[in-house]
Amino acid sequence: MNFRALPSQLHETGERIARYFEEERGLSRFKIEESVGGEIEYRPTLQTLTREFHDVWIEVSELPYLRSLDTVVLHCVTNTVPVKLYVAFPAGTATTEYKTLIDDARRKGVGVIEVTDAACHVIHEALPLSLIGVRKEAHKAFPPRYRSVLSTAEETFRLGDPAKGCSLIYDEIENLSRRIAKKIHARNLWKTNPKGPPKIKFDTAPWDTIMDHLLNHVQAGALPPYMNKALLIRVTAMIEARNAAGHKPRNRKDRLRRDRELRTRYETAVDVLRDFTAAARPLRV
Repeated sequence: MNFRALPSQLHETGERIARYFEEERGLSRFKIEESVGGEIEYRPTLQTLTREFHDVWIEVSELPYLRSLDTVVLHCVTNTVPVKLYVAFPAGTATTEYKTLIDDARRKGVGVIEVTDAACHVIHEALPLSLIGVRKEAHKAFPPRYRSVLSTAEETFRLGDPAKGCSLIYDEIENLSRRIAKKIHARNLWKTNPKGPPKIKFDTAPWDTIMDHLLNHVQAGALPPYMNKALLIRVTAMIEARNAAGHKPRNRKDRLRRDRELRTRYETAVDVLRDFTAAARPLRV
């Protein structure tokens, strides 16, 4: 490889990490010390693109993390840039800051790989920087039964499967709406209808059917005060958002747009779940 800016003592490390990504991860066609473009002036040692349209940037360094990368990380997180950033460093690095640097990289979602003569050892994986900036929620604001799934959804989102993370939250919102509809049905609190109470299977009927009944067919005053029409409309909007969340990106531009949308959708879904569970508390469902 034709390294120009990389110090000569790190050329072998650069060659080895390139072979590792090609042999173990099927990535090739590396650009060498080229600008990543866009609004940031950054030239990683190596860069390429995955089949899932994530950029992979690899910084070859004497150290397991460089403070100068803080600006790069912040830019990618703030602008939802779909990047996995790694630092590859040669084995035998001796520094009093070793553990601090490793921990710093981990907190910021930067992968760290130690390169030896025999192999490349992944100390920890890179996270997609477009996703790690998702807002962290105070789980104590939710009933205890939802806190575990919130933790799972957040971790799933940040580790690179944002559609699944969103889906976990949508599932909780849907299940709660079904339990509310069943409670209304058990109390016979539907509006008077010549055909009698609704004859739907509340566990299997389409979610939009459930929400239509909660919005339009419940007796006045049957729902708790804070479960008003505005909140139920917000819940209903989750149906379309869930259906759109699973589409796979077709190119890098699509990946960029999708990650931005999913981050917004995830945060919106968590807000709806928090408000919906709080409003439903008097129903004990």
